[in-house]
Amino acid sequence: MLRLTLGRRRSPQNKILRCLFITVFILIIGTITEVLVVHSALGRATATESINFVQQKVFIAAIHWNNEEVLRQYWIPTLVELAKKMGPENVFVSIYESGSWDDTKGALRLLDHMLADSGIPKKIVLDETTHLDEISRPPSADGWIETPRGRTELRRIPYLSRLRNVAMQPFYELWKTGFAFDKILFLNDVVFEVRQFVSFYMDIPLRLNRV
Repeated sequence: MLRLTLGRRRSPQNKILRCLFITVFILIIGTITEVLVVHSALGRATATESINFVQQKVFIAAIHWNNEEVLRQYWIPTLVELAKKMGPENVFVSIYESGSWDDTKGALRLLDHMLADSGIPKKIVLDETTHLDEISRPPSADGWIETPRGRTELRRIPYLSRLRNVAMQPFYELWKTGFAFDKILFLNDVVFEVRQFVSFYMDIPLRLNRV
């Protein structure tokens, strides 16, 4: 006699239970992850209140171009708050701006007054030179390149490097007088919060939100 053996079939009830188990497992993992994220955020917030900002001296540098909106809404209030927490004796703010066609210069003049009122040392340079002025100059030996279009054009990286060197100039001037900084912080056109600089002081990679 030929006997056939069939595999055991799963009942609909078993399939439902299995789906429920998987769903519950996923929900538990999601809840645990959310709890860990919240706990981490609370830990960072607590650390912000307890960190001793006076332990290090920081040179804050930035270059700006057409950044009026982010400056007025986010950047200026937070920078002033950060500088106050660090203390006037522990921070220097150096900013270079050129060629903006919005009111970036007006926003930076406001920042200049706010820093002065708080006793924060700073140097803010507002340059009327535009990008058109730069590319209209006769090419020099450095910073220009022959492009496939048969033109001699200004290279972006050397150009930005030169601007950032202008923003860094007070650092070298202060260094010559014997004032040394522990860290240099470039901010530029990013939105940031004071609490994020807990990581900066602890030498942990810092992530900022570019706009």
